[in-house]
Amino acid sequence: MGPNGSGKSTVLRHIAERKLPGIPSNLQILHVEQEVVGDDTPAVESVLNADTLRLDLLAERTKLEAELETAADDAAAGNTINEAALADESRKRERLQEVYELLRAIGADSAYARACAILSGLQFTPTMQGMPTKEFSGGWRMRIALARALFCRPAVLLLDEPTNHLDLHALVWLENYLSRWKKTLLIVSHDKNFLNTVCTDIIHL
Repeated sequence: MGPNGSGKSTVLRHIAERKLPGIPSNLQILHVEQEVVGDDTPAVESVLNADTLRLDLLAERTKLEAELETAADDAAAGNTINEAALADESRKRERLQEVYELLRAIGADSAYARACAILSGLQFTPTMQGMPTKEFSGGWRMRIALARALFCRPAVLLLDEPTNHLDLHALVWLENYLSRWKKTLLIVSHDKNFLNTVCTDIIHL
């Protein structure tokens, strides 16, 4: 709670930029403040690309699988393989299993369906989900930015006026979604009903 100009949005920015003392450097913080950049990236791909850990693991999986396939082809061709190469292959197989486990842990197989479900909740039709982000207005690109944040599920999610660009259906969906949010959520909003539905604590500033 605090009047306009008291610094509510500034507090969110200072937390996001780690300007306040005591914020752990390894704490994942995501601040939804600006709309996504409009380019040729489809909306659903923009959401999927927000999870950089998933992208890095998928790239590493592809690389390791290709290297191990090449090693298997060499063995099948009867090429001589020294001990160092065998040890390297064993190490890569172990790492590949670790990558598989990490991908399962973050639900990589269901990522596309989850991204589509979030966009659908924010009133993106299937056709709109495949449209380039540059074809959307600023309000819709803000919805994409919100979808990216919800998809990433950061440890601390900072939302500044998240209801500004939402219609009633999207607002109700967001209220229900955030009411089940399992991690830390900090919101600045003028929508009293939204705050009463979602929040458990109020900070008086």
